[in-house]
Amino acid sequence: MAARTSIGRLIAINLGLLLAGLFLAELVFGSWIFGPSWGTMNIPRDIHRMFDVSGLYNGPRDAIYSRDKWGLRGAYRDLGAIDILTIGGSTTDQRFIGDGQTWQDYLAQDLGGRVVVNAGIDGQSTLGHLRAFDRWLSQIPGLKPCFVLAYIGVNDAHLEGQQQWDDMASPSLGRRIERYITNHSALVQVVTTIQGTLKARKAHVVHGGTEFARGPWVAGPPPDLDKVVASALLDAYEQRVEALIARIRAAGAEAIIVTQSRSDYRVTGTGEPLGRAKAANSVDFGSWAMQTAFNRRAMAACTRANAVCLDLGSGLTFEDGDFYDWVHTTPTGNRRIAAWLAPLLAPLLQ
Repeated sequence: MAARTSIGRLIAINLGLLLAGLFLAELVFGSWIFGPSWGTMNIPRDIHRMFDVSGLYNGPRDAIYSRDKWGLRGAYRDLGAIDILTIGGSTTDQRFIGDGQTWQDYLAQDLGGRVVVNAGIDGQSTLGHLRAFDRWLSQIPGLKPCFVLAYIGVNDAHLEGQQQWDDMASPSLGRRIERYITNHSALVQVVTTIQGTLKARKAHVVHGGTEFARGPWVAGPPPDLDKVVASALLDAYEQRVEALIARIRAAGAEAIIVTQSRSDYRVTGTGEPLGRAKAANSVDFGSWAMQTAFNRRAMAACTRANAVCLDLGSGLTFEDGDFYDWVHTTPTGNRRIAAWLAPLLAPLLQ
C-alpha cells in the first residue's frame, strides 16, 4: 500500500511540475501578457493548408494556402521593407489559389522581384479594411510598407451578411472565446503549426459555385448608372474610400486604389461593356452597372484625395477561364491582373 502511495505521489508531483512548466511556457512564449494582443479577431495565422481545387479550375489538384504568424501571405524578409501591401476581401486573399499563383505573386515577378505581401481577408469590405488598421495591422511590429494597394468594390456592393468579417470577430460567444485562446496561446499555435505542416487539411471546395465566365458576349445600350444603385449607398462607399486613403497615409504609406470586375460581363479595350443576351433582344448589364457605379465612386474619391487611382474594372479585358465563379479569379486570371498592374506600378517604385 505504501509503495502505491509513493507512486501516486510521484505521478502527482511530476504532473504538477509539467503543468507548472506549461503555465510558465504560456507566460513566456504566449501573448497573454507580452506581445501583440490579437483579441478575438478572425485573422488566419500560422497556417499551412492544402485544398483540393480540382472542381474549381484547371491546374494542379492541390492548392497550398499559407499565412505566417502575423497573418500575412507571401514572401518577405523584413516587415519594414515591403514595397506593396495589398488589402481587400476574398479576391485579394485568394484562399483557393495556391502559394505562388496569386496575383500578388505574379505581380512581384512582373515588377522584377519587388516585395508584394498579401493582407486580404475573406469577406471584408472597406468597413473591415478600416478596422484592420487599428485592430490588426497596427499590431504588427515594424510593418512599414511603401504602398498599400486596396483591391476593392465587390464586397461593398454586397455588404449584407458580411458583418462578422468586417468586425473581425465572430458573432458567436463560443467562437470568440476559442479565437481568444488561439490568438494568445503558444501551445495552441505549436499544435496548429504541426498539424498544418505534417498533415495538411484537404477539402473539396465550392467557393462560389459554377464557372459563369462563358458568353456569348454581346453589345447593347447600357443602363443609366445613376439609376442602378441608391445614391445613399454610393455616397457612403465614396466616403469610406476617402477615409481608407487617409488611414493608409496615417500609417506612413501611400494609397493605391484598384477597382474590380466580375465574370458575368466583359469590358472591351475601349471600355465598352458586353453582357449576355436575354429575351426580347435585351442584354443583361445588371452586374456591370452595379459594379461600375461603385467603381466610379471609388475613382472619384481617389482622384479627389490625389492618391494612385487604377480603374482595373474598366481597363482590363478578361477572358473565359479567368474566373472560377462570379468574382474569384483563377491563376490564369491572376496573371492577367498582374500583367495589367505591373507597368502602371513600376514607375512608382523607382
